[in-house]
Amino acid sequence: MGGLHLPFHLQKPLAEPHSSFSDKTIVVTGANSGLGFEAAAKFAALGAKRVILAVRDVSKGEQAKEAIKSRTGTGTGAGTTDVLEVWQLDMNSYSGIRAFATRASSDLDRLDIAVLNAGVFMTGYETSSYGWEETMQVNVLSTALLALHLLPKLKETARQGGGGGSSPVLEFVSSRRHEKVVLPEAALNTGTVFETFDQAANYNSSKQYQASKFFLMCVMRKLAGLVESDVLITAVCPGFCQSNLSRGHQGFFADLVRAVLNALVLRTSEQGSRALVSGAAVGPEGHGRLWYDDGVHDLLHPLLSPDNGQPAVDKVWDELLAALEKDVPETKQLLAELTRLS
Repeated sequence: MGGLHLPFHLQKPLAEPHSSFSDKTIVVTGANSGLGFEAAAKFAALGAKRVILAVRDVSKGEQAKEAIKSRTGTGTGAGTTDVLEVWQLDMNSYSGIRAFATRASSDLDRLDIAVLNAGVFMTGYETSSYGWEETMQVNVLSTALLALHLLPKLKETARQGGGGGSSPVLEFVSSRRHEKVVLPEAALNTGTVFETFDQAANYNSSKQYQASKFFLMCVMRKLAGLVESDVLITAVCPGFCQSNLSRGHQGFFADLVRAVLNALVLRTSEQGSRALVSGAAVGPEGHGRLWYDDGVHDLLHPLLSPDNGQPAVDKVWDELLAALEKDVPETKQLLAELTRLS
């Protein structure tokens, strides 16, 4: 082991969150496994009034719900209200995203916290039904659309007050790996950033995942600038964690690498989920910033720094809106409504 140097922050467990989420209604996407499952369990154990498990596969969501109930005892006593609810959310379907948000608007009396955790780490180049590379589709375009759809409900909740007196929270689950992304200047100048990262040639799943998290941070920064602080918009990084994101990587070597990383480096999903929960309770200082290793930090990539005027953020945002508008004509209307409410 003498020549092996492991990053300390990847081994150090995060602090266990103890904040109360009493009276809060919380949505967690990708909640049937991994970080989302563990975060939903913690929110329930910490007193949340309602926890919506937003999942693609409802049957798996129901299994997750029963597992959380068994672990936490939430909603299991005679006459007790069932805190946990399973709602379908297909992040590969714009109509599914719209249906989920419409249900949230009509069926929830309030929405205090939305944890946008659902994401993918692909093993190879695949495209969605909308023609975009799958990582870009789910981690960026669909997540941004869901955020635009949920923000009016979050702002409505802010006007209602209550919820323990804290502002509603829109939380993006991101990664510090976004700092590794290099954007070609030519692509920025010609408005072809998304196109540059949508190519099958020389596809690299790790770099694509990093790029998706950079674009997600651009979305977070832009929305944080557009929305008044009545809704806290933030991002969290759980660190390198054991999860099923890389479940598509199969074979002896992949299994061996995964076993070594799990044993020596990676946080467990439970440990990583602490960032999702504590980040949702950080307060106004987290607006437009990144929560990791139990602290609030400015964004790491120089193109995301307010000192640079954020031209890259604006260009990525414009490309994202144009991409969404091709298949979701109401995108401009969603943005106009958000601007009106801010």
